[in-house]
Amino acid sequence: MGGIQSKEDKNKNNNPCEKHIVKGLREKVRLLEKEVNEVKSMRENESQAYEKEMVVHAFKEAEWKRERKRLREQVKKLRKKLEEREEEEEEEEEEEEEEEEEEEIRVRLGGGMGDDGGRVVVLGGERAEKDHYYLDWLPPPPPPPLVAAGTAASYFVEKMREERASRDEAVEKWKKLYLAIKIELDDLIQRTHQGERLYWREEEEDLMEKLQRELKIKEETIELLKARLALMEQEESNREREVDILRQSLKIMSYKKKSTVFCQEPPKKLAFVKRAHMRGI
Repeated sequence: MGGIQSKEDKNKNNNPCEKHIVKGLREKVRLLEKEVNEVKSMRENESQAYEKEMVVHAFKEAEWKRERKRLREQVKKLRKKLEEREEEEEEEEEEEEEEEEEEEIRVRLGGGMGDDGGRVVVLGGERAEKDHYYLDWLPPPPPPPLVAAGTAASYFVEKMREERASRDEAVEKWKKLYLAIKIELDDLIQRTHQGERLYWREEEEDLMEKLQRELKIKEETIELLKARLALMEQEESNREREVDILRQSLKIMSYKKKSTVFCQEPPKKLAFVKRAHMRGI
């Protein structure tokens, strides 16, 4: 019986079909493990790339904030300069009005006589620091006729009107230039704000769309990998079930073979005893 069992074990171990099946299954398991490791490495690489993209996006966002702050400071400086310019223009207008009032008073005084009997005359000399006329006291001339005095007064009044008209014209030109500069500056500030908002909005929208597309692609990839992994696990389970079935079949076959050998062994021994007995005879 011991010899029969060792022979059966030897036949069982030397079964090429079972070895081939086990070898194929091991190879498939190895390939599946390799694919699973590749999928894991791909997911790790994708997560690292996503983290790098998030870091780059954070740096870009910080740079955009600094640029926005710089532009706002420039706009504040421009507004401050504009306000200072407006204040200067207002002060200049007030000074011009005061000068006009002084000149009118001087013109009125120019038509009369001075305290010492001299005639006060406004002469058109060189301009002073702020474009004023100065007064000069002349020696008293012989008393002119009343007509000459009226003509001189009207002449000076006309000249003063011309000067005032030219000065008003210059003021109007300055006002127009100032308004044009102000309008252009306001337009520039408004366009800068609008362009900044549109630029940042477009950049943010493009970036968000890009990130959403990438996120969607990665989610789809993850879903595919999960489905593939589930399929691989299902296939592995089916293979294990098949291997168990094959093992059970092999056990059943070996048991049947063992039973057959056990049933056929006594006749062989009986024939051997008969041959030995015949030889002894």
